[in-house]
Amino acid sequence: MEGPGKTVTIGLPKQPKGRHFAAMPYIDVPAFVRTALSPVPTIGRRALLLQILTAARPGEVRLARWGQFDLGKGDWNRPREAMKLRQPHTVTLSSAALALLAEVKGDQAPGPEDLVFPARSGKPLSDMTMTKVLRDAGLNYDAHGFRSSFRDWAAETMPHVPDPVAEAALAHAVPDKVVRAYKRTNFIEMRRELLNAWGRFLTEPMDQRTN
Repeated sequence: MEGPGKTVTIGLPKQPKGRHFAAMPYIDVPAFVRTALSPVPTIGRRALLLQILTAARPGEVRLARWGQFDLGKGDWNRPREAMKLRQPHTVTLSSAALALLAEVKGDQAPGPEDLVFPARSGKPLSDMTMTKVLRDAGLNYDAHGFRSSFRDWAAETMPHVPDPVAEAALAHAVPDKVVRAYKRTNFIEMRRELLNAWGRFLTEPMDQRTN
């Protein structure tokens, strides 16, 4: 018998086709995080790391403001105007993502409208900043492609997590009839489990990982 994640896939809408983004194989992402993003924490590298940890779109990270984050609850509450589907969306933050944000914040007391990752001008980072981190590392991938890396990882290594949960983690549309099938409104705790596992996969030594 197929698991519930497979049976409800029929009810999921096909996501609109768009530009193809070159994606790093998910098995290579932990080494990239360890060797290319961690040693020298520039603002571009930190922004890319948060994007990878949260499976967010690059623009959502570039425009993120401190007032969107509830670090006590471990939530990133993105307003509808920041979202592609024009619907508010909550991203659950793993321990690794929370540690990164605490490091970025440091001893500052930013206001709610302050950018998390401002450029030197105080304006948002350019739309190529995070992809440039990849180019500087000699890699021909796109920052947006890490969303595909996350989706492939979820499909191949987390088979007990239903497909709609992974889609919701990516802020893709999930039909109401699929939500009703699980008697949940937004899969928030299932998404929290999924992104916690993703954070451990990215940051913990292989022999210490648990799903």
